[in-house]
Formats: sequence, C-alpha cells, structure tokens
Amino acid sequence: MFLIPKNSLKKFDPRRSCFVLNEFAAAEFSSAIEMLYAAKTVNNKKLADGFIRHALDEYKHCFIFTNIKNQIISEYKINDKKLNFTPKHIYNKGYVYKDHFIFEKKKLSDFAIFVGANEEVAEKKLITFSNHLKENRPTAFKQIQNILKDEERHAEYSLRFAKKNNGFLLYKIKLTKEQILSFLRHSYANSLNKFSFVFYPILLTILLIISLVVYFLKLKKNSKDENVMKNIDPHSIT
Repeated sequence: MFLIPKNSLKKFDPRRSCFVLNEFAAAEFSSAIEMLYAAKTVNNKKLADGFIRHALDEYKHCFIFTNIKNQIISEYKINDKKLNFTPKHIYNKGYVYKDHFIFEKKKLSDFAIFVGANEEVAEKKLITFSNHLKENRPTAFKQIQNILKDEERHAEYSLRFAKKNNGFLLYKIKLTKEQILSFLRHSYANSLNKFSFVFYPILLTILLIISLVVYFLKLKKNSKDENVMKNIDPHSIT
C-alpha cells in the first residue's frame, strides 16, 4: 500500500521534500479508500466503525501532507506540475490496484496483519522524513508527530486483532511475509530495481517457502478439527 520514495536527505531540499510529501499524501489517500471499502464490505458493525475512523484519520493525514507541501511550494516559488496531487496518481504508481481492493483478496485476519505491518513501515519512514524537516519546518514537524501517533495506534489495533485471530506461529509467519513484501515494495520505490535481478529471486524463494509453511499449518489445523468432530458422540449433544 505504501510506496514511499527514498527520503534520507543530508540537507533540506524544498523540491525533493515536496515530492516526498506528495507521495505520503497519495499513500494516505489510497489507504483511506481501502478502509472505506472494508467498512462497506465487512459484516460487523464494530469493525466497520473502526475502518471508518481509520479512513477519516488517513484523509486527515492526506490533507496535512498536502497543506505542508503547498506551503513549501508557495514559499520557495516552485513551479512543477509533477507535484500536483491528482486521482490517477494513486493508480499509476500502484498505491491502489485497478482491478480489486486488498480487502477482497485477503481474509479479515490477514488484512489486519497487512495493515499493521504497513503502518509500522510507514511510521518508520515518516519518522526519518520528519527529522529531516525538524530544523527548517518546525511547525510541519509538530504536525507530523501527531500523524505518527495515529499511525502507531492503527498498527497496534490491527496487530492486536490479528494476534487474537491467528495462532502464535501462524501470526509470526504471516507478519514476516508481509514485512518482506513491504521491503520489496520499498526497494523498488527507492530506485533499487537495478539490483532486483540479484535480490528478487532470493526474496521470491523465501516468500514461496513461507507460503508453503502457512498452507501446511492450515491443513494440519483443519485435520485436527475434523478428528475432534469425528470423536464427538452425537447423542451427547443436547
């Protein structure tokens, strides 16, 4: 969900900062869309309310990032159409899939892991970027600190739900898988694709192994459940 570009700058660069802010805004806007779809689809009022609150936070973050960007553009008189936020931006850069929503393709417990893992990654990226702004844009830095509190809460709630609805081992494996996928997305976003011919096959192999382990764990669990049901005396059920 988050394709945040490399932002470890040695000194304040207004144009580059605006580019990064634009990417953060797109990521937050896209996350809000995914959350609204999840809220509309999930068959649980409490979860739907949570998804809507999450979506509202993400829209708020998008507005804050865009506002900071526009202030820098105005102050430094930057004229670059590429820094404008447009809806097609979220499709062209892969923030939102064109043919489906993530919630459609994942179980609820897996979606929670996906959200939690990506919120943690976004939080780390945002901490690095906000430190870059601290000296030159102190007001923006403070605003981003409030966003970080929201991101931390989102990750905490999502992963807490995932832990309750997955076995300990299964949870750890799935979380590792999402973290690896997130690493892949950020590697490409950080313009590391020239090294992908080395790293991609290795990471793909790791993901395949993890997927097989998850599959066999599920088979084992289903087998145990079936054995338990077979051993129940139907006359004992009242």
